[in-house]
Amino acid sequence: CVYKWQLPEMPPTYISKLVYDRNHRTMCLMKARGDEKKKVIGGITYRPFYKRGFAEIVFCAVIGHEQVSGCGTQLMNHVKEHLGKDGITHFITFADDGALGFFKKQGFSKNLSLPKSKYDGYITEYNGGQLMDCKLDPTGVSRLYHGLGDGQNVSDGMYPIGARVEVQFLSDKTETGRRWYPAKILRRKKEAKKIKYFVHYIGWNKKWDQ
Repeated sequence: CVYKWQLPEMPPTYISKLVYDRNHRTMCLMKARGDEKKKVIGGITYRPFYKRGFAEIVFCAVIGHEQVSGCGTQLMNHVKEHLGKDGITHFITFADDGALGFFKKQGFSKNLSLPKSKYDGYITEYNGGQLMDCKLDPTGVSRLYHGLGDGQNVSDGMYPIGARVEVQFLSDKTETGRRWYPAKILRRKKEAKKIKYFVHYIGWNKKWDQ
């Protein structure tokens, strides 16, 4: 169990209780090497409060040797997309000191944008943890996620010009197609009910801008 290995301070019985609780959801990240069967290398367990418009992260972990490969970011992005489709607008968590950097990179901030009246009395508070909040994209735009800057919150349903995000580069012509890359929003245009963004991939030639 990834949680048991990466969260040794958590009693196994407590982990099992929440993971298998009907009010909680878990999204797993799996990976296969060569001819091996796929193995779980990470997971995020959360509890959604649909009527209140937010979800709370209970557990978030990626196996040690995969933590610098971007797996955590991909997993978080998939969870955000799933929650956005279900009408969730805020993602909150209590982050310990060792996880603050990771959550900041995923767009979480100590400056909460979710009113306390929404979550007070509904979430479990942890001693030594920092409550953080991430405002999800209310437009439902997929393949584009706020994930690299602290405090760059979405306003009026649109990402601001110059915001740093992570984008899934969609191309069937290159070996790097469908991988996630840090990018910067250069332009945006609103058409009907959709918003189109033109981005530059940080560290790459501008010919790849799209």
